[in-house]
Amino acid sequence: MREHKKITRLSKILIGFVAVIVAILLAVLLYVNFLYGKMNVESPDMVIEQEETFEQEENAKSLTETKVEDITWNDSKTAKKSAEVVNILLAGEEAMHDDPGRGRTDSIMIVSLNKEDSVLRLTSIMRDTYVKIPGHSDNKINAAYGIGGMPLLLETIETNLDIKLDGYILIGFDGFEQLVDYLGGIDITLSSKEAQYLNTTDYIDNYYNKRLTAGTITLNGDQALGYARVRYVSHGALVGDFGRTKRHRDIMQAIFDKFREESLTHLLTVMPDLMTFVTTNLTRTTCVSFLTDFVSVAPNEIETFRVPIDGAYKMTRVNGMSVLLPDDLKTNIMALHQFVFGKTTLAKGKNNPNMMVQ
Repeated sequence: MREHKKITRLSKILIGFVAVIVAILLAVLLYVNFLYGKMNVESPDMVIEQEETFEQEENAKSLTETKVEDITWNDSKTAKKSAEVVNILLAGEEAMHDDPGRGRTDSIMIVSLNKEDSVLRLTSIMRDTYVKIPGHSDNKINAAYGIGGMPLLLETIETNLDIKLDGYILIGFDGFEQLVDYLGGIDITLSSKEAQYLNTTDYIDNYYNKRLTAGTITLNGDQALGYARVRYVSHGALVGDFGRTKRHRDIMQAIFDKFREESLTHLLTVMPDLMTFVTTNLTRTTCVSFLTDFVSVAPNEIETFRVPIDGAYKMTRVNGMSVLLPDDLKTNIMALHQFVFGKTTLAKGKNNPNMMVQ
């Protein structure tokens, strides 16, 4: 009889434990479903194509011209995919407040979650990279979004870099500012030249935010957006858009660090508002799956990369545009695949000068 009572009591405890787990999972699913409803979900047929445009730049005149007929494109018909890696295209739109049309993508990144080694990897794609845009004229990669939105940008990356993307996320200027402000700002290290430039240009909207100093300081949304847009001041040894894309990776690292520091209560409170600034093609089921992967993997570091890689591109002029032309696309593709899918990352410095372990 006593043994029977013990078994009954144990059964009740187990049933209660299972009930609690089920309740928690149900609450998580309901919350994720609620967040999904806040996002702007689009399908390809919702995107209206815009006229092709080609940037004509004065500084391009000093560059050696490359004829279009001399350019060789990637002819692979397959895009690499791994069940152990989730690849999401993350883009930031440089649409201005007074421009009703789509702008170009100021930031283009592939966010890769490798479930085998618990690392989050970011790959910047230089916005001036000259690529083949499916169904349209060859152009800079940031023109793809302007022409056909995120669906065309995603297809362009898959076509040129042989990498299968699981979906995309687009965030505009307003959404980025709100994200940083909701997190209470992000910590960024500014050089004296960067601080002076931001204080004396219109990259920062609010005059009272133009009081930046050199060193590691906390930037609010307005200041962080200005920092992300800086192109004409070097970032260490990196100049032009090379410096700007490195700033983008620094910002992502800072946001990642801030999320890890934030309390769960605060994150649960602000996430619904933040989701309203997100545009995506991810389905509800896919979002739940990816969130589950991220939580289970719990990445504790970020590694970053850039394409085109050093030694495999040239700065040239094509059709009046100043572009980065991958002169060895296969080398770029192999390096990208090694970084994203490799079980171990390439050695920093020697074999992989584009990788910066943060």
